[in-house]
Amino acid sequence: PPPHPHKGRARSIRSGLRRAGRQAPPGGQQPGERGRMGGGADGTNGGEELEELGEADIAEDVPSGSRRLNVWLRRTRQNKIRKVVREVYMRDDIVPDTFDGADHILVLDTNIVLHQIDFIAEDECVNHVVVPYTVLQEVRHRNMGIYARLRALCRIEVLDASAAGLTAAQARKEAEAEAEAVPIVRGRGTANDMANARNARHFYVFPNEFFRETYVERLPDETQNDRNDRAIRRVAHWYRRHIVGPEVLLLTDDRACRARARADGLQALTARELVERMRAQFPDCGEKLALREEEEGEADDSLAGASPSAAASKTPRGEKRKAGDQAQRGADGSVYPAHLKASEVEAGLKEGRLFQGTLRMNMNTCLHGTIACGEEEVEISGRLALNRAVDGDVVVVERIDGEGEVVDSQAEKRLRREVADGDFGAATGDKAVPSVTELLHQSAVELAKAFSRDSKPKGRVVGILKRNWREYCGTLKPLQAERSEGAAASFDKTERMFIPADPRLPNIMIRTAHSANLDAKRIVVVLDSWDRFSHYPKGHWTQILGDVGDRTVESKVILHEHGVITRDFSEAILRCLPPADWTPGPEDIEGREDFRKWLVCSVDPPGCKDIDDAVSCERLPNGNFRVGVHIADVTHFVHPGTAIDKEAAERCTTVYLVERRTDMLPGLLTTDICSLRGGVERLTFSVVWEMKPNAEIVSTRFCKAIIKSAAALSYAEAQARIDDPADRSKLTASLRELNRIAKIIRAERTRKGALELASQEVKFELDSETQDPTDVAEYTLRETNKMIEEFMLLANQAVATKILDHFPLFGVLRRHPPPKDEALKTMKKLLARHGISNFKFGSNKELSNSLNLAVKPKDPYFNQLVRMMATRCMNQAVYFCTGEVQPALYSHYGLAMERYTHFTSPIRRYADVLVHRLLAASIGITALPEQLQSKPVINEQCDKINVKHRMAQWAGRASADLHTFMYFNSKGKQSAEAVVTRVRRSGVQVVVPRYGIEGVVPMPEADWDVNEEEQTVTSREGGGRIEIFRRIVVLIEADNTDFRNRTRLTFERILSEAERAEAFEEAQAKLKEVQKEMFPDRLVPEAN
Repeated sequence: PPPHPHKGRARSIRSGLRRAGRQAPPGGQQPGERGRMGGGADGTNGGEELEELGEADIAEDVPSGSRRLNVWLRRTRQNKIRKVVREVYMRDDIVPDTFDGADHILVLDTNIVLHQIDFIAEDECVNHVVVPYTVLQEVRHRNMGIYARLRALCRIEVLDASAAGLTAAQARKEAEAEAEAVPIVRGRGTANDMANARNARHFYVFPNEFFRETYVERLPDETQNDRNDRAIRRVAHWYRRHIVGPEVLLLTDDRACRARARADGLQALTARELVERMRAQFPDCGEKLALREEEEGEADDSLAGASPSAAASKTPRGEKRKAGDQAQRGADGSVYPAHLKASEVEAGLKEGRLFQGTLRMNMNTCLHGTIACGEEEVEISGRLALNRAVDGDVVVVERIDGEGEVVDSQAEKRLRREVADGDFGAATGDKAVPSVTELLHQSAVELAKAFSRDSKPKGRVVGILKRNWREYCGTLKPLQAERSEGAAASFDKTERMFIPADPRLPNIMIRTAHSANLDAKRIVVVLDSWDRFSHYPKGHWTQILGDVGDRTVESKVILHEHGVITRDFSEAILRCLPPADWTPGPEDIEGREDFRKWLVCSVDPPGCKDIDDAVSCERLPNGNFRVGVHIADVTHFVHPGTAIDKEAAERCTTVYLVERRTDMLPGLLTTDICSLRGGVERLTFSVVWEMKPNAEIVSTRFCKAIIKSAAALSYAEAQARIDDPADRSKLTASLRELNRIAKIIRAERTRKGALELASQEVKFELDSETQDPTDVAEYTLRETNKMIEEFMLLANQAVATKILDHFPLFGVLRRHPPPKDEALKTMKKLLARHGISNFKFGSNKELSNSLNLAVKPKDPYFNQLVRMMATRCMNQAVYFCTGEVQPALYSHYGLAMERYTHFTSPIRRYADVLVHRLLAASIGITALPEQLQSKPVINEQCDKINVKHRMAQWAGRASADLHTFMYFNSKGKQSAEAVVTRVRRSGVQVVVPRYGIEGVVPMPEADWDVNEEEQTVTSREGGGRIEIFRRIVVLIEADNTDFRNRTRLTFERILSEAERAEAFEEAQAKLKEVQKEMFPDRLVPEAN
């Protein structure tokens, strides 16, 4: 017989299928004969015994033919219905894996894989596992991330070298590369380590869908899910008949499947029952077990995959439930009301009584959120109203009237008194119980608020259609803090409270046997369930990131929370790269224009290593100028459909934190082969203009070229060259001409309505050894910043026009919708109070002119803050497929351009890679790739890029907040002057010019009357009035409450008119003095 499949013969899943079809053992014994002879554990004929156990159905519908046709209908991306016919040939020669030395064999079902993947993948007690092919395909269709992990578990490390004609070393290398090609969940070890662990635990794919004895036909009126469950049970039955010795266990958390399996005589266990069974052999097993409690009285499983209903709501269809029914604590001890059944939800949505939307929690709270119902927003406040929904869940809500709001509010207060947690409010054990009069007064006030016309409509969650649970980073609450919060919480030694880093999420209860090892650590937790009998959701930890407070660990938390891919590039990706000592050869230069004699240089932020653009300028004999923008030719190395291209399409962008960056492409490309460093030959995709001295464009052409940059300058170095009258070098003369032309182009853009907005970009000075922040200041812009920006904008505009002319349906452009009208109206009202009366915003040109006029010559802060406020009114610019958007919506509002795209940063943006391919096809260099010939595919990629780009921006801001916290944590409390920019319900939003930071200063209602509509805050004790642009003094300090690394601003006093506000020039001079002691090591990407 062939060697044991887990002892050197190895395969991916396809190889496992081929291995499953090997010949029967010597002696002519057929599989059925072997089963009958070895069915009993004592060696007797076990066929009759199995028959008695209800296994007759295993042979009732065995297909008689060897060929089956599977037919189904599938909806395409174009929303068309396509009939799919698949031919399947049945096999008779499959012999099961013998699992030598195993005490038991586990057969997995789909439910257990989807909900217990961490337990299955990482717990040593899960071994000798059979994965039916049915399960593999079901998981593939429902969750690709879990499918990738399951595939990785089923792979074996070493290939069958003789079959492939490889040496053993080559085979091992190929297998390692294949394993690493599977996306590995961060922090769970390298692919090689995982392969070794898999080999020891024996996971095996059983091809039941291709074997005659285990193939199952779908019965009339049988759902596909029930058919698949029956197919999985058939595999377990078949193994019992064909394996001698090991006990066959069906592992499932599905109650119905488990009951049916036991009725058929199978040994079926839940994951928890398996843990208890294996605890003697594996004392630490069950650490990653998901806490999936079966809920009584919950809605049916069609809502977000919840457990089946045991006592569903019996509200008659069309009848609105009474508010008190939900507000009161359940008679069965439940904390939250049950969700509606799917049939009730469907009926309510059709009748307009219920509304569906995505829940978005307010910043810094898990108690208040909103969902969009058409053009109106419904506010959902309080734990009872949220009813176990978390940020991002797709929920069903019903509106509540004034009476229902009051009842819900009273029930919410009772819930807060029950739970000793800051998120719910402090326990009231040491406070006086409110009198009946006080309660009546509170009820009257709340009723008045509920019926107020100014308030948003209120609602409550009655169902969850789709959970948006993910992995969450955070820290365990210290045991002392947990125990000191009263007897309301019933903790044992293994139950701990997890505090998420994201304050929009509730605390999570986890159960662990390694409590001491997790203290003061940043860990990753997965949500498992939240039944209506529990105040908190339940979860389990999966990964330890490191120590709380360590800067590297905190940066990992930021990246993880924002969905940034940080895994190492796989061997398959690295094989796509050229050699490390690559230099342009004849085959690389062929078909390119030779610009190596042109005077080219790059100008970038300090410390920039991924230099993807360079510029050139030369006077022509006719008096005009030849101006060039040269962009790294990344697509020469990143070909469509390759492993490196797929990885870049998944990452979409390079993510910049204060002290580090996470690259979209491997470092060999980004910092070396594609980086346009000075003095080396590099390949480019160039845009070349002939311009008149007045910057009028005579001609534009696009070409691939080779350059040799004369210098790689920083913005400061280039500015110093331009400002130095003694410098008369050719390179400096070229820079001066570029700067002169850029100013003309910028003036013309401004004349057409381009907006010059502003934002507070914080720059951190980092210690050269520890990399801890030693000072924080506002980022400085120079003329050279604007010079490079103008030419990048010009190149992007030229490329957008070119690709749109050639590919009107498949272009990838970037558009910027007009700003929010209501926000600009509020801004106009505020400016009118400060003497700016003629503020218009009917078009971008009107808004640009109004901003230019909204200045106070003696107050530079005012001028900058007005532009910052205008920036807050803007919508986000987005990438889009031209075939999916009306041409009237193509324009870019902020830049005053009809057509715009991103072409100039292919090293760090995947959108630019797509644009390079479109441009190459438009000038006839290459054919248009298949991925750019389908509007739905392009649109889907653009949506992904937009999400990744937005998350990268937020990650950068979170990193800035972290370093601000670290700075003030080391410096201690600091008082500073601040300027009010907005009045919010929670306080006043201010900007602190000294540090270039923004924040909200709380203004307690007991002391201040906050008028959000009039944008004023008035002291209740006559201590003054605060309005927009008023200067105040704030106390800045680090606040690590709940381990969330915040910087807290506290109001100290109003700066009186008699006091001299810190002058703008004086503040800038102080910044320069501080910067002399610092090292400008922050990584700053180019804006365009």
